[in-house]
Amino acid sequence: MVFYNPISFSINSTPVIVYPCPGVEMIFNRKEKGCIEKYITELYFENNIHENGEYNIIILWNEDEEVMVDLWIFDRIESWGSGPLVDVKIFRDKKIDLNTGVSAGDGLVLLGMEEQHRWTTQSLKEYLRGKRPKLPKRISANEEFYF
Repeated sequence: MVFYNPISFSINSTPVIVYPCPGVEMIFNRKEKGCIEKYITELYFENNIHENGEYNIIILWNEDEEVMVDLWIFDRIESWGSGPLVDVKIFRDKKIDLNTGVSAGDGLVLLGMEEQHRWTTQSLKEYLRGKRPKLPKRISANEEFYF
């Protein structure tokens, strides 16, 4: 699994970091800036995802012509003690999917690098607003999704 550079935005007051995977351009038009953000926002509202942690990391991929969303919810950043409490919800075409595995190895590397990067920042605000971590070449497309 390879990732385009992440797209950061907020839904309500929850910061969201989306890592699109190559292949989603079969579904999302790379020339239509904002189409991914629109899709993710619609997914949240259609699934009543209102209290969804302190921040979310989404891995956006496709399986054939179906949009897949791995929604990683990070919560209790300061109070949990051993790092954030993390939950995941998997969606297939905006519907919860209980039959697909939780993640692939490359996704776990990405999440680990994000968490390691968070350790190096002074605050959650700095982590969320700053640059994203540099991913290993093997999993980085090193390009923006939108033209």
